[in-house]
Amino acid sequence: MEKEVETKSSNNKTVKSPIYKKWWFIVGILLIITIIVGIIVSSVSSKINWSEIELGEYIPKPDKTNGEITTNTSSLAIIDIEKISKKEYKDYVQKCIDNGYTLDLEYENWDTVYGAFNSEGYSLRIIYSEYSKEMSITLEVPETDSMKEIEWPTTGLGAMLPVPKSNLGNISWNNSTTFIVHIGNTPINDFNEYVKSCEAIGFTNDYSKSDKSFTAYNEQGYKLHLMYLGANVIEISLKTPEENNQEPASSTETTEAETNEPESTTNTPVTSNSGMSDEFKTAMDSYESFMNEYIDFMKKYSQNPTDMTLISEYSSMMQKYTEQVEAFNNWNSSDMTTEEASYYLEVQTRVNQKLLEINS
Repeated sequence: MEKEVETKSSNNKTVKSPIYKKWWFIVGILLIITIIVGIIVSSVSSKINWSEIELGEYIPKPDKTNGEITTNTSSLAIIDIEKISKKEYKDYVQKCIDNGYTLDLEYENWDTVYGAFNSEGYSLRIIYSEYSKEMSITLEVPETDSMKEIEWPTTGLGAMLPVPKSNLGNISWNNSTTFIVHIGNTPINDFNEYVKSCEAIGFTNDYSKSDKSFTAYNEQGYKLHLMYLGANVIEISLKTPEENNQEPASSTETTEAETNEPESTTNTPVTSNSGMSDEFKTAMDSYESFMNEYIDFMKKYSQNPTDMTLISEYSSMMQKYTEQVEAFNNWNSSDMTTEEASYYLEVQTRVNQKLLEINS
């Protein structure tokens, strides 16, 4: 039976008016409908038209194409695919492998990150998030396409360094505080020889070396960073002590409380009163700090993708991003305490929310 309300007519007789005719009831229903429609629309992913991607012909089309093209130029494509399972991610990686993206592989284990070049020098990176079930595809044209024959600088910071074998390159920065150059036609053996030549002129302090990177200081405090980017391209970066001072303070600057803490006599991670080991908490905070830096960089890059300074830093930033994501994902949830698992989820949630700001 319909609920009714009483109203007065012009002849003072009581008239029954159905509640669904009241203005506030109608407005309420309209608001509910609007909210429901908004939820439905926001939950439906738009389908990507692969033919609209300028570099689409150089990578295989995924079986699922719901998502967004975040960058689409003749030199760079970034595509985010939504609602992808781990198996679908791995199946797509296998498609890319079958299409020749097998050179200078970033990681032997590509559980969530795959990065490689093809024989033409195209750079592909695929990152999978188990948390959001999203797959991000980044494709860059060969960096050598924008390179030309250069003369090694005789002024600025570049003049302090040895001349590489190859003169094909792109100097993006050379002044009194910063030198950044990318050099092509430099296979990994030539890269290793260049590292040795830099060590020979004094870059040996506080050094860090891996198969594809080298970082060291000289006696004057100049910081040198060398990286083999892949496809026979290397990056050379040199900064003055003044620029280096902008980096985080030395770990020797400890508080009095830290100084008075007893030294650990075992290799067992120390668990604080919070229920989290110091190693775990430091790793999570370091990851979140870097991701904040990465998000700030990507915001600047998306606003001005032709800025040569940002372009020169892009590959290095993406390399660090890949390493940080892999290190974060390597934490085994089964080994975490309840407090650690909770904090892990908090950090992951905060980072994912901030990642959405890049496209906002």
